[in-house]
Amino acid sequence: MERVLILGGVGAIGSEATRDIVETSDFSEIVVGDIDVERAKKFVSELGDERLSVVKIDASNLDELAETVKGFDLVVSALPFKYDINVTKACIRAGVNGVDVASEESQFDLSEEARRAGVLYVPGCGATPGTTNLMAKYGIQYLDEAESVEIYFAAFRCTAIAPGLLYTTFWEFDPKVERTYYENGKYIHVGPFEGEREVEFHELIGRQKCYYVPHEEVMTLPMVFPQLKKVEVRGCFPPKTMELMRMLLRYGLYQDKPIQVGDAEVLPRDFFFNFLLQSKEAREQDVWAYGLVVVVRGRRKGVETVVTLKNRHPPMEVWGGRRAYAKNVGIPLSIGAQIIARGGVDVLGVLPPEAVFDPEEFFRELAKRGIDIDVRIEQYGIGRAK
Repeated sequence: MERVLILGGVGAIGSEATRDIVETSDFSEIVVGDIDVERAKKFVSELGDERLSVVKIDASNLDELAETVKGFDLVVSALPFKYDINVTKACIRAGVNGVDVASEESQFDLSEEARRAGVLYVPGCGATPGTTNLMAKYGIQYLDEAESVEIYFAAFRCTAIAPGLLYTTFWEFDPKVERTYYENGKYIHVGPFEGEREVEFHELIGRQKCYYVPHEEVMTLPMVFPQLKKVEVRGCFPPKTMELMRMLLRYGLYQDKPIQVGDAEVLPRDFFFNFLLQSKEAREQDVWAYGLVVVVRGRRKGVETVVTLKNRHPPMEVWGGRRAYAKNVGIPLSIGAQIIARGGVDVLGVLPPEAVFDPEEFFRELAKRGIDIDVRIEQYGIGRAK
């Protein structure tokens, strides 16, 4: 029986990974690591599983983190992506496998070092990246000649659900962040709110306008499937959040130059970030859900074919209320961890989900928990639902 350490296991996303691991795994010991020990102890007490315990961690201290990781069989990280590199390095140093909800391009530079250490570390194992990578892999493997992948997401949650997720929202539309799509071996740079496209998600979300976002799938999918000629990722948040992000851009509030407020100098985005965390309105949202659509184009048996995959899940009224959003991210993290723990993969390195997991196995595990992946195959305009 194996010991698992869940970093950030009491946050908005981490708590759902922890719950799922408690409810569905056979780990002999489940340790929640967090800098806020009292909060973690309260959460663990509420779950009431004798396998659970708490350890204090400071992910900004690599040496301390690596020492904490020693002795575990697996690390699950639900920390904000600013800690990705430290967690990856700590796992390699300790010789422990890991899976991470977040993803950062520089993590993959550590792949050879991880292989030499006998470690498998999988970044980006949430909804997107994560489930979307495996939706794309399913379509690519169905086709004889896959040419392009289009990924779309609709993350329906309140604007300021938690500091880490609010930071992610700000980051998605920051004009200084590099966002690209891949085409014919090159990366094409685009700006925030470019590439508008209307997409029909499942019935809880409906039709939404999506825009290019800086997601790792545009790098990892061509890396794993070099036959691809084009990969794009577009996404959106609820309309009021999108309106807010447009305002930040329109009025130059992403600027690095501080403004004078009384006797203090503050960065505009820092002010708005902290204001939103304290705003009642920024914590309100009618529909909590997550929509994913992946379209893979190519040929099968010489015939032009389009494979479209969509997720669907129960409405918030019967699926934990506000937790309905976070379940779509935390559950895949738990599934990835459990597949690795039971010896379901035989590769080493720092690798994306599509290089590690079998899509159909992953989809079966998602379905057990209420997340279904529907597949539609079209050839010459004749649709065949599957």
